[in-house]
Amino acid sequence: MTYEIVAKQTLTAEELAQINELVRLCNEHDGIDLKINPDMLQNRSGKHTEDFLCYADGKLVGFLGLYVFHRKEAEASGMVHPDYRRKGIFSGLQRAAEEECKQREIPSLLFIVQHNSQSGAAYMQQIGATYEHSEHWMDLGEGGRQTCNDTLRIRPETADDYETLIQLNVHGFQMKEQQVREMAEMMASDLNSRTYMVIVEEEAVGKISVSRKDAKAFIYGFCVHPDHQGKGYGRQALAQTIRLIEEEGYKHVSLEVACENSKALGLYESCGFAVKSANDYYRLNL
Repeated sequence: MTYEIVAKQTLTAEELAQINELVRLCNEHDGIDLKINPDMLQNRSGKHTEDFLCYADGKLVGFLGLYVFHRKEAEASGMVHPDYRRKGIFSGLQRAAEEECKQREIPSLLFIVQHNSQSGAAYMQQIGATYEHSEHWMDLGEGGRQTCNDTLRIRPETADDYETLIQLNVHGFQMKEQQVREMAEMMASDLNSRTYMVIVEEEAVGKISVSRKDAKAFIYGFCVHPDHQGKGYGRQALAQTIRLIEEEGYKHVSLEVACENSKALGLYESCGFAVKSANDYYRLNL
């Protein structure tokens, strides 16, 4: 079988529709829920080649997307049509993605593999990728809301909050400052997202971000500074954020949390979230 791999910097509406249909087919066939970050696919900057599409017989049969938040790694997610597997298609997509990463001096790929995907896990073992961690995908249910009080408030970020946000990310997620600054620069163009400051007695003690698309909202980048943890601020900030999102009319609210972070998992469950699926992350050094 012959096939063609096309590398893209931006995706057309037709290509996005083809990718979404391929995701639907793979999910239905494998009984999984692939994570491909559709909002990011739709809003590529056009500065870099980050999407790789494989065509055979005139139709899309494979896809791999790169998601680069800082220069130390590129997250990767993709799939191959069930009728076209074991023909070297994903290997070809992987090679194209690796070449792009090497040109950009990105030292590793972090593959996102749906937890129930046996073929995905087997492929990671085949290429020598190392399991790193797993994350739960959680959806907000109908009940379990926390009562909001006046302990704190959340407000939209302003330009004056930039350095505070950098330090909250550094200390809240134990990340290197250079990586945090790179991520902030790369995420600045995301018009669907907004970050809120968690304020207690006029001091910013945490932050929480929300991405909105159609009827869906996704919570991410949520942290409380270590000096202010254990005071109930996280629960109240999350409760107020949920209330804000629901008052805006969003019907579907989701988030991700590391599987080993039992404390955060308990917090989210107490606020009405339930685990829907999980993704495993495997690192391949280039």
